[in-house]
Amino acid sequence: MDALVIIGLGGIGGALAEPLCRYLDHTDYVKQVKLIDGDRYEARNSERQQAAAGQNKAEAWAKRLSGSFRSLAVSAVASFITPDNIRLYLPDNSVIMLGVDNHATRKLLQEHCSKLRNVVLISGGNDYYDGNVQVFAKKNGRVLLQPITCFHPEIESPADRRPDELGCDEELPASPQLLFTNFMAASLMLNELYLVLQDQFQHSEVYFDIRANAARPLSRTSKLTLSNKEEERLKQRSSSIRTDE
Repeated sequence: MDALVIIGLGGIGGALAEPLCRYLDHTDYVKQVKLIDGDRYEARNSERQQAAAGQNKAEAWAKRLSGSFRSLAVSAVASFITPDNIRLYLPDNSVIMLGVDNHATRKLLQEHCSKLRNVVLISGGNDYYDGNVQVFAKKNGRVLLQPITCFHPEIESPADRRPDELGCDEELPASPQLLFTNFMAASLMLNELYLVLQDQFQHSEVYFDIRANAARPLSRTSKLTLSNKEEERLKQRSSSIRTDE
């Protein structure tokens, strides 16, 4: 792969950016890191994120990471991913860490990645206590892990809109977030990335709940074997999952 891209530098993306770059700084895997986010920090983000209100999230993180990890070429794109710019920012041979807060953007990313020959898409999201991480992968044109839309109709047919589709006076709905849940989502995304770097494509989805201090891969080749409680939680999350970018 030629580049690693982090889309969404909020609760999850901000939690994984520094440890990921620290790892890359001491390996020969990839040295091009692109950070993409059109959002700016707000005062309410301070309980989970370290930045001054008004700063663009991608630019703030690029400045911080460039100063800490000299072997990496860290760049910022201060805009949201849209149908018009996605091919420019996400070429073939990319690894994408996706931490956005809406299903419409997830669908856009999946549709684009499905057209590429070599790509890895690792998407994470969470509610207050629980969440999931999904992985799509193609290698030499062969699908190794299924699209993230495959078992999630809420992503395949999103009821929300992308940030670039909103008017100036509109905002994406936000729900309360817990720092520790963001950290667990980020950690599991990094775990999946490590497996991919070892050429191991094992999990298409991992569900987690910090109240149970547990994470478990979900089998997507056969009927899910979830407890009634877990199944109900997944159904609830289908319509409500959010992360604060």
